[in-house]
Amino acid sequence: MSKFRGHPLIDTKDYLDSQAEFEFHPSIREFLEQLQPPTEDLLRDFQLSLRFVSDYSDTPGTFNRFRGEVQRFLNYLWVTAKRSLAQVDEEVVQSYFKMLRTPPSPWVSRGIYPGFLEKEGLRVPNPKWRPFALRTQDEKARYHATQATLNSSRTVLQRYFIFLVQRDYLAKNPMPNLRRRDQRAKTGVVNVDEKTARRLNNWQWSYLLKTLQEAANEDPAYERELFVVVTMKSLFLRVGELAPRPMDDGVERVPLFSDFRIKNVQGEEYWSYTVFGKGDKTRSVTLPTGYLPFLRRWREHLGLVPSLPLPTDNHPILPSNRGGGALGKRQVQRAFESAIELTAERMDNENLTEEAARLLAIKNETHYLRHTGASMAIEAGVDIRHISEELGHASAAFTEAVYVNADETRRRLANRDRSI
Repeated sequence: MSKFRGHPLIDTKDYLDSQAEFEFHPSIREFLEQLQPPTEDLLRDFQLSLRFVSDYSDTPGTFNRFRGEVQRFLNYLWVTAKRSLAQVDEEVVQSYFKMLRTPPSPWVSRGIYPGFLEKEGLRVPNPKWRPFALRTQDEKARYHATQATLNSSRTVLQRYFIFLVQRDYLAKNPMPNLRRRDQRAKTGVVNVDEKTARRLNNWQWSYLLKTLQEAANEDPAYERELFVVVTMKSLFLRVGELAPRPMDDGVERVPLFSDFRIKNVQGEEYWSYTVFGKGDKTRSVTLPTGYLPFLRRWREHLGLVPSLPLPTDNHPILPSNRGGGALGKRQVQRAFESAIELTAERMDNENLTEEAARLLAIKNETHYLRHTGASMAIEAGVDIRHISEELGHASAAFTEAVYVNADETRRRLANRDRSI
């Protein structure tokens, strides 16, 4: 069986400054000297790569992700492709992505291990470290990259190559023309075509919500992210439905606190929110009881009284920090992206790197919140016709075709646990 002939290359951020001179990492230089490309070329590769990763050292999760991808790529480039960075082209990148999908077993560790260990005042390579890691000791388990992992790799390498082009180390970026099939994870022989909502699973939603609550408790600057995410998920909103939008008469319609109303049906009170959606159509969404504490919290953060809005409250729901207006669509989108990045960073810090990659892969897809809220409501037993109306769909049949209802979910879970 072949051996892993690579080497960890970038230590934790505490050692970034000392790595450049190899004072505490002599094994890295020794590793470079025994490779096929000229050592001087590899030294330049290493110094530039170290500088690139250092730019992200202020954000632990991002730093760990970029560090891991860059040292993985360099190991492939130097050991397998036997080229230096200046020789990278589309063919090398295509071959690398093929390797990412199903890496050689010697490149995969059974467990997560640091790249370097302390020994006699030096940082020495950990013999258990590998560029890829499985969270199991099962020798039969095989590593297969998820699509989210490949997307994350592509994002990191895109920035990496742009950095190298800007410093005239590469003539052009080899990523833009990379074939799509080389960026896709293997899906297996059978392709199951099912219409299901693209949503967060229950664990992802719980983790995201807890992260935002803890962040807002520590720093009020995160109150906006918390409110935007909870509102979009709980009220099944599109990102544009929380931002000002031009109506057919040309007048801009700003979402206001007066859009929240308390109603009375057969002696029972409930809160609703009026959504001004596509084509000047309005719809009414029932507020879950559990949403009201978040609405109170947001109003208290803004300094508004009373804690729940009155019909005459014409303050924007999402006021601009600059005053005199409301957040635009792009700013609402950015609040979602910030929430996802913060949560992924926490996952990375807890060594949940695969989960972080999956989350970051959807950071531009705000509709995940709308789909998550609707799916969870249907799974909880809410009439699908009622959810269809609150989503603004033309028919319950359309909603049922897209969203997995409670009966379907129970059937699948039961099917999952069937005996062999």
